[in-house]
Amino acid sequence: MKQLCLIFVFCLVVGRAEAAIDPWTFERDQELGFKYSYPQHLFYEIEGDGKPAFHYFASPLTPDAKFLVGAWNNRKGQTPPELRHWLMSNLGGYDDITYEPHGRSWFVMSGYRGSMIYYEKVMFSCRGTVVNILAVMYPTAQRNFFDPAVEHMEDNFRPGGTCS
Repeated sequence: MKQLCLIFVFCLVVGRAEAAIDPWTFERDQELGFKYSYPQHLFYEIEGDGKPAFHYFASPLTPDAKFLVGAWNNRKGQTPPELRHWLMSNLGGYDDITYEPHGRSWFVMSGYRGSMIYYEKVMFSCRGTVVNILAVMYPTAQRNFFDPAVEHMEDNFRPGGTCS
């Protein structure tokens, strides 16, 4: 019995170690230079809506989990508070915000949309002339599975460093 328990513990530890080293893809957008990463076992790139400098992803595990990453030139000159207000007023679905830190050049909005969790990080770069966004959505029922990956994705999301 003791050997069986040791084998179980060993398998549990090895399984967690393998999950920690699952391959991640690290990418850089060619047009606006932002950097992002994602776990290959959780997401794969899909065709988007044709917007340049936007990348769309879906999950093979559930059709409801998806994310996008992108950037655009801030031709309207919006500030982070102005863009946040515009998003909340025009896109909807921001009624149940549970997390909303912000700084001078960035903000995050996260919460629930029905049975889904959303996480959106927006960063302004190039003295406010470029807006960079990472937006992720996944089922609340799979929170324990997706939360660690989203945290790592958020940690590795960076705006482009070259301004033209």
